[in-house]
Formats: sequence, structure tokens, C-alpha cells
Amino acid sequence: MMHLVPFATEHFDMLASWFKNEGDVVQWGGPAVSFPLGANQFRQMTAEGLGEQPSRLCWMIANDIELVGHAQLGIDWRHGNVLLSRVAVKPALRGRGLAVPMLRLVVEEAFARPEIALAELNVYSWNAPAIKTYQRLRFVGEGVRRSSARVGDERWDTTIMGLLKEEWLRRAD
Repeated sequence: MMHLVPFATEHFDMLASWFKNEGDVVQWGGPAVSFPLGANQFRQMTAEGLGEQPSRLCWMIANDIELVGHAQLGIDWRHGNVLLSRVAVKPALRGRGLAVPMLRLVVEEAFARPEIALAELNVYSWNAPAIKTYQRLRFVGEGVRRSSARVGDERWDTTIMGLLKEEWLRRAD
């Protein structure tokens, strides 16, 4: 059975080890993070989770044996939106169908909050496995931001996807 574990200092080194280069880090965290990932970047992420209305929530996801993944929610309380972000499955466990059940927990956590009406995400357009995973969770493509991230000498397009709370509640898993 999978469950959410609050992201904490003891997870920093493990999570950082999942990313081997700048491209891996930008694919995971967007252009706002840099390689190599370090404690200062992670402390900033967890600090955003403090207070009565945190702007970010960060988790490791565990099964009965080990930590299998990581995900975050950025929260816009004023507009009732969350941004699903910084999703990763432990490299040794990729391709085993863990992403969908892992992300169901995170989306369920988001929509359990009465204020939240919309979950959205950004995914690089070339990342077909991730897009397929999000579609299985009922996220819908809403547009593309062309050439939105620079990684080395490359420019990557970003696909924007969204899921309304009522769509989530109507799903038939």
C-alpha cells in the first residue's frame, strides 16, 4: 500500500542521487532548479510548506518496502489551484507502473481540500511516457508553451495539462 511521507532532510541525498545531469534536473524540477541539487534548494522547497496556508507541499511516496517516488504541489489558495510538479519515480523502479498509483495519492490529497478546484501541471512535450501517465489520471492537454525552457543548447516546449475537481470526482478508476 502506497502512502505519502513528508519530504524531510533525511530524504535530500537520496532524491538528489536520482538526477545525474542538468537535463535530468530540469526535466524534474523545471528551469528554476539547478544541477547539482543540494540541501539549500531542498530546504527552500520544504520551507514553502510551513504555515497555515503553505505555498508548496512536498512528499516522498513509499510502498510497504521502500521510498518509490517524489512529488510536490504548489498551492494558489486565492484561486483554488494546485500545480502538480517535481514528480519522479526512483530510477531503479521506473517502468513498473508505479507513477499512476503514486500520483493518485497526490491528486487525492489536493482535491481533499475544499478550496481546490483545479489541478494543473507542466510537462515537456517530448516526454510521452509522462504525458500518457497524466492522461490516465484524466488530465487534459490545454496548450503548449513553445521553446519555454533552455537546457544547454536545446529549447524544450512545455505542454500544459489540467484536471478539474469535478472531473476527478466523476472518474471511474
